[in-house]
Amino acid sequence: MKKNLSIFSALFIALVVMAGCKKTETAPPEEVFNYTVPTTYNFANANFADVTTRLGMYTEINNLMKTVLTGTFDVVKVKAMLNNTGNNFTTAGYNTSGLQLMDQYAPAFKTDVIRFIDTLVKINALYTTPASRSVAGVGASSANAASKYALTGAGVNYAQVFAKGNMGGLVTYQIVSTMTAIANQTIDNTTVVSGSTAMEHAWDAAFGYWGVPIDFPTNKIGVKLWGSYTTQVDSGYKANKILMDAFLKGRAAVTAKDKKTFVAQAKIIINTFERLHGAAALQEVKEAKESISDNILRNSRVSEMFGFVYGIKYNPNKVTTDAQYNAMLAAFPANYYDLTLTQLNALRDIIATQYDFTAVKDIL
Repeated sequence: MKKNLSIFSALFIALVVMAGCKKTETAPPEEVFNYTVPTTYNFANANFADVTTRLGMYTEINNLMKTVLTGTFDVVKVKAMLNNTGNNFTTAGYNTSGLQLMDQYAPAFKTDVIRFIDTLVKINALYTTPASRSVAGVGASSANAASKYALTGAGVNYAQVFAKGNMGGLVTYQIVSTMTAIANQTIDNTTVVSGSTAMEHAWDAAFGYWGVPIDFPTNKIGVKLWGSYTTQVDSGYKANKILMDAFLKGRAAVTAKDKKTFVAQAKIIINTFERLHGAAALQEVKEAKESISDNILRNSRVSEMFGFVYGIKYNPNKVTTDAQYNAMLAAFPANYYDLTLTQLNALRDIIATQYDFTAVKDIL
């Protein structure tokens, strides 16, 4: 018995000694990066000139939507401008740039944008007809006769749906697609071509699509599309700071090859642009409530709200499910002339709940 105990004790001691000699495994130390994040988008090799050109093209096309009010809308010209054929832009450099909008659009928007434009053609022919319930034409705000809007018989202003559609089908689509690829690290960040890597250039293009100057939000001159709306909703959703901080920190991290940081910033940008659709829609709810008794103006503002909600579908990485998206669309009345304050509040509540803006739903 004593012999067995001695053998057992010896084995036990041997195991303890072996365990003590075993090296403790530790996680490798995180890589330390030393770089500075600037306060403006002034990176030496930043280049988003192509995007600036495309946003300029959009502005010229969007301005032509206003000619529906005078019956001079040229649908052939507008469709040619989307594909940049026929030298139709007033800015000569756009015509010779080799760039276009159509090849930048979300696949679904390429079809929708033509449908939106064709609807304007029908109203263009009725520009002398006063817009009213079930009657397409041009109507004036009851508060200001000089403010006129082209509406369908259902009260939809498709010039606004076109504008907000571009914010989803062009801007959100391009930014989210780019940031998703960067978060997945499927864009090259090693090979330098024309002074920058493909990832640096992609990040710059995404920033350019936001439509803000490099020293935004200190400087807000010339903001376009989402660049305007991030300021309009800033009282309830601080997207200006969220996005500018993420774009600056992420771009600096891309150049420094700090993968953990640029992936995190890309995800912040992706999340922010989805929530922006909800914030902007709520901002239009607020304006629609302010003009609830002005049928023409209210319907135009509800059209903007619809455009923001409808545009959610163009987001290639949206968290919103199809069922949630369809529920928001279903909350809109079939005819905007029938809209009641109760329905408008219900729209506000479903959108606010979906995007976690319940606490600020009345101040956005």
